Amino acid sequence: MIRSERLPISLSAILIGILATAVPSPLMEPSSAQESQSSKISGGSDSSPTIPLVYKAEHTGEAYPAPVLPEFDELPVVRPLPDPFAWSDGSGRSTAFKDWSRRRSEIKAEIERYGIGEKPPKPSDITAEFENNTLRVSVTENGETLTLTARVDLPEGKGPFPAVIGIGRGSGSLPREIFSQRKIAMIAFNFNQVMAHQQNRGSEPINRLYPQLTHIGAYAAWPWGISRLIDGLELVDDDLPIDRQRLAVTGCSFAGKMALFAGALDERIALTIAQESGGGGAAAWRVSETLGNVETLGKTSHAWFLDDMFQFSGAVDKLPYDHHELMALVAPRALLVLGNPDYEWLADESGYVSCRAAHEVWKNFGVGDRFGFSIVADNPHCQLPDNQRPEVEAFVDKFLLGRTEVDTSVSKHPFESVEHEFWYDGWTKGTSSFPTLDGANVETLTFEAEAMNPGSDWQIKEDTKASGEKYVIINDGLNSTEAVPQNENSSLSISVTTTKDAKYYVHARVNCPTADDDSFWLKIDDSDFAAVNGLTTNGWQWVKLTTAVLKPGSHSIVIKHREDGAMLDQILVTTYPFGAEGLESTTSNFPALKDAVGQRFKIGVGVSHQVIGNPKDVTLLRRHFQIVTPENCMKPQGIHPEEHRWSFEQTDAFADFVRQSGLEMVGHCLVWAKDDRTDTWMMTEGDQPVSRETLLRRIETHTETVVKRYADVVTHWDVVNEAIGDSNDGLLRDSIYSRTTGIDFVVTAFETARANDPDALLIYNDYNGHQPGKREKLIEFLKQLKAAGAPVDAYGMQGHFELGDQSLSQLRETFDELRKLDIKIVVSELDIDVVKRGRWWSDDGKYREELRHYDPYEDGLPSNVEDEMVRQYVDLFELFDEYSESIARVSFWNLHDGQSWLNYFPWKRTNYPLLFDRNRNPKAAFHAVIDRL
Repeated sequence: MIRSERLPISLSAILIGILATAVPSPLMEPSSAQESQSSKISGGSDSSPTIPLVYKAEHTGEAYPAPVLPEFDELPVVRPLPDPFAWSDGSGRSTAFKDWSRRRSEIKAEIERYGIGEKPPKPSDITAEFENNTLRVSVTENGETLTLTARVDLPEGKGPFPAVIGIGRGSGSLPREIFSQRKIAMIAFNFNQVMAHQQNRGSEPINRLYPQLTHIGAYAAWPWGISRLIDGLELVDDDLPIDRQRLAVTGCSFAGKMALFAGALDERIALTIAQESGGGGAAAWRVSETLGNVETLGKTSHAWFLDDMFQFSGAVDKLPYDHHELMALVAPRALLVLGNPDYEWLADESGYVSCRAAHEVWKNFGVGDRFGFSIVADNPHCQLPDNQRPEVEAFVDKFLLGRTEVDTSVSKHPFESVEHEFWYDGWTKGTSSFPTLDGANVETLTFEAEAMNPGSDWQIKEDTKASGEKYVIINDGLNSTEAVPQNENSSLSISVTTTKDAKYYVHARVNCPTADDDSFWLKIDDSDFAAVNGLTTNGWQWVKLTTAVLKPGSHSIVIKHREDGAMLDQILVTTYPFGAEGLESTTSNFPALKDAVGQRFKIGVGVSHQVIGNPKDVTLLRRHFQIVTPENCMKPQGIHPEEHRWSFEQTDAFADFVRQSGLEMVGHCLVWAKDDRTDTWMMTEGDQPVSRETLLRRIETHTETVVKRYADVVTHWDVVNEAIGDSNDGLLRDSIYSRTTGIDFVVTAFETARANDPDALLIYNDYNGHQPGKREKLIEFLKQLKAAGAPVDAYGMQGHFELGDQSLSQLRETFDELRKLDIKIVVSELDIDVVKRGRWWSDDGKYREELRHYDPYEDGLPSNVEDEMVRQYVDLFELFDEYSESIARVSFWNLHDGQSWLNYFPWKRTNYPLLFDRNRNPKAAFHAVIDRL
């Protein structure tokens, strides 16, 4: 028999209007429309009969207004696991159950907004039938119909029967007899009828019904399909004897995630069993980020989530929620999480921490035994072992069969040494113990492997991507996987002096390309050697080797070879639990620069490609900046050394770092219009100067090749650099480019860049454009480019200022002129030279010999000089703020004082031109700029 549910259009409109204005009733006393088993299933001694086990509505909080959710740039950084009881608008928190429906609707909105996309609501046009053991549900929207079919295995008897919806098959990956022996019906969900495992966005079955939702991830689509099966069960109630108050859902691996999302997003499901769901399931993104080769946010499948979610891949601490809150959406209903730590990718250590945090929600409501987790090793993936079966049966017995005497207080795991409370004690106890790098509570010691006197069995080799460009590796053929090498030549010994009585974490920066060369032997002090295996990495990465509780004093760490392909760069010993990848600069107690700037303009920094290999630099960069410029590796001489030879390695690595960090990149630069910055091959044809046609063709080829390769990550291109002359002779600098083509080389470069990256900001970059003489040339140059059709979007003002240069009025005049031309402003290379360099070029260089020995601030910067620098930085940022509608970006040139080019140009001296000192600490100028912003 076919059953249908269609609301007349007029009635639908009335109901929508009522729901839009209705104020939901509190859930402290469940209403007849919501309550299912609150009194029938008490859940044991810690359960309250007033707390429902299941609801009759798919989403009881749908009438609450949606929270206002910020854009990515406006989101605050939250390092611990977010508080599941805190309102999204920051107005406070509530642990009262009467408020849980509202808070639950906010968490759901956050997950949909930032993680998976909108789960479509229940359609108004649904029909269902049950024949030949098959449930058939047809959903019609936008004139399109989607039909779901599910095989139903019914027990013998009259029913109604509890039921489990298994993903893929009726019992999921759990043994069928667990359900069949208990007379529980099994309903198989064919997820491919909704969306394929690796979706083709916009071309999946659900997209026919909802063409406006082509962006959604599979974990919005698949739970929608499961909810529609439950709708179908309601429609065929007379033909299919299912007790809809006792529904369960289960699946394993990616289907374990699916089961978890389904249970979280449909409150008609009484029991969710999420088996080995891993990253994107039970595991918390924040915790996974601190582990090894696990499924982190940046590594999970794009098909399953929103593409927009991956902007958090390098900034998971800006994600407003985490997956302990996904699990909490199931509360107060029942949830059992199953793990398998044999599979590193599943991130079960992260899942354990996340489960501990999520359990606090159930405990807060007095129903702690409705949540359990069991993480058991020594079994194949998605095959329930015998020693994990009792907890599954207990949850089934209590929450599907109503056997209230069954004990479901389950917390089985192998992670006794894992510290979990600091991730969430801020909202359970009111005071957070989350580790911070405040200089007093954390001790960190770093050692270069090649400097640790490795024995003669080790070789010291060079690699530009290694710290100090050197690493160590054992001689070929010296594998010793079965026993510790006894030869002293196999040792690399490290002497460590600690000052704390604390747990220390030993990490190493290694390059272990395969499972056959990814291990060492290691011991600390008088302990036995232990094998450290499974360190396989993708290039140079930090990995955790071991932990040890150490007393203050001297200690020794001895590393010996185990497999001959394992490369070792650095060793880090720290009391900070997150090791090198988690180390953040001591600015952690201060606002991030990018947060202070807000929406005024992008804040960026130019750095060497080598900086991205230093974890402390990386942490400082990620914390404070949004957009990164490669200092040298993308310049034409570096990336294109010969006409038919390219050198992409360094720039590729830089771009990969930017992608993985969720940052933006400046393409710097495509054409540098100076002969001494141009390779000979670009300037010549045979033994003659290059012809106009050939030069323009080469520029076009170079620009097209580079732009196409990096257009996905570059948002700003420095298309042409320093083409305007400094002398009074002519508009353009004398170069092979201007001599051969006039202004046409600039036009060609801009047109080619636009053709290959239509959405990027295209910039002409130069210095001293604020000074009156060069300003006049700059404005004329830009006018000519516009007249010639060159798509110039912005002028890149390099911004290399000298202390006290009184440039503000000149900058203002230049900014006003650029605004008249509708040209954006980019401050592309900002710093303030405190050791004035003007005399270097004056009087034909007569002072240069004197200046070569001039280093006035070698022992530190006098306070009066620093005060002047602070005032100048504040004045600059006041101006930038005033013109923020015209300014697209402000980028510092280098990350901290120790890396500044002004320590060496135009002569070697100790300089202090930036906001961070040589120890990466914020300077007075940083605080002053933050205060101004």
